Amino acid sequence: MTSSGTMTREQIYIAGKWQRPGDTDWVDLVDPSTEEVFTRAPLADDAAVDAAVSAARLAFDRGPWPRLTRDERMAVLLKLASFLEKHSAEYGQQVVSEIGLPLPFARGGVINAARQARYVAEVYSSYPWQEGRRGVTGIDTVIERVPVGVVAAIVPWNSSFSLSASKLFPALLAGCTMILKASPLNALSALGFADAAEYAGLPEGVLSVFAAAAGPSDHLVRHPGVDKIAFTGSDAVGRSIAAAAAPSFKRVTLELGGKSGGIVLPDTSLERLTQAVPPSFTLNNGEACAAMTRLIVPESRAEEIVTAVAAEVAKIPVGDPRDPHTAVGPIVTKAQFDRILALIGSAVQDGGRIVVGGQRPEYLERGYYIAPTIIDHVAPESRIAQEEVFGPVLTALTYPDSDIDRAVEIANGTNYGLSAAVFGEDDGQVRAVAERLRSGSVHLNNGFTVDIGIPFGGFKCSGLGREFGPEGIDPYVESRAIFLNGRPYVTKGT
Repeated sequence: MTSSGTMTREQIYIAGKWQRPGDTDWVDLVDPSTEEVFTRAPLADDAAVDAAVSAARLAFDRGPWPRLTRDERMAVLLKLASFLEKHSAEYGQQVVSEIGLPLPFARGGVINAARQARYVAEVYSSYPWQEGRRGVTGIDTVIERVPVGVVAAIVPWNSSFSLSASKLFPALLAGCTMILKASPLNALSALGFADAAEYAGLPEGVLSVFAAAAGPSDHLVRHPGVDKIAFTGSDAVGRSIAAAAAPSFKRVTLELGGKSGGIVLPDTSLERLTQAVPPSFTLNNGEACAAMTRLIVPESRAEEIVTAVAAEVAKIPVGDPRDPHTAVGPIVTKAQFDRILALIGSAVQDGGRIVVGGQRPEYLERGYYIAPTIIDHVAPESRIAQEEVFGPVLTALTYPDSDIDRAVEIANGTNYGLSAAVFGEDDGQVRAVAERLRSGSVHLNNGFTVDIGIPFGGFKCSGLGREFGPEGIDPYVESRAIFLNGRPYVTKGT
């Protein structure tokens, strides 16, 4: 441990073994709350990627893991989850140092990873791993769901434990083998999954865990030994992954960005909005793909609503992520901090008005802090209303009170479709508007909720496939039909 209480590591985890990378494969980690380097961390190179994929290929093709019963695999995964939960404080502290997430949320992410394993244990017995089916020709078949093969799971820095677990537990349960590739920003905390794998007795080759820079990450995506890519991150990187996977027809799951809009119907109470809106765009320091970052309000009530919500936003405690009272910590890097401030500046140049926030709080002299921000007088087509900011910034957009069609048009008017919300007092009207939104999740009178039992994913540029829920197992299996009583009848034609 370092003096700050964080872990130090000099090895990565390749196929059940720890190895030290070469002298050039390291990254300095900067604590975003202090702007200081607190340690360095090891990264994988191309050779390490090759070793991990080769071992995963061998473990899948010839090893015991895919040939164990699902009960046997689940028992190992539950041991892995128990280890993470037991050490949640240790790994949570590491996440705080790496990305500045307030400690209760950082530790909660580790605990949530363990909960995902227990959820999978609850639902896997009812998953249709095998079912009998009679075809239209009268032939009897068995439809089997079999493991897709070697999986490369590529996870971002902002919610690394939860997003790793959403891929790792369903894939391993299905009988896949996996390479878990973390962002360099999570190069140390990601190794918690390696510690857990060792503790649980995962067979050699079934799991490798490491962080890597762009070059080795691209090598992993293109590697011929990989059968599937499971990625969470930006739509720009998602496009490049899809293109790289296409020549070999690798299966892909892409959970990408969002620009979620919340429609406020004219009858909505202020109390409802002041409770729901502030946490919906500041959660995870605002660094969440599904955060509700656009509030679409009726023109006649715009000033009233924005003023009331801004008053609550101004009360949100911003500061040291190790302080238990902190709700919003620093932005993850200097580059992202500068980008957000530049987007805010461009919004003002385009006629936007900063209602609250917009800069580093005056009482914080260092750290990449941006006070939770609301900007109104914003056009729906402006950059701030179209681009994913990935920080605690909310734009307020307006529509004519009597024109719900316009509100829906604004809500649907981005390239994304990950999450959305509708607020109002008439349940029927709220539901009717919700059904018109092109989004993977729609929240009624609530800004944002994640439930590991409910499928999560998006429309349009927000990605392909779903995670969580029983549907979260689907990306890690292929359907195979076993014909039981002879060849099916084939119609002869000219």
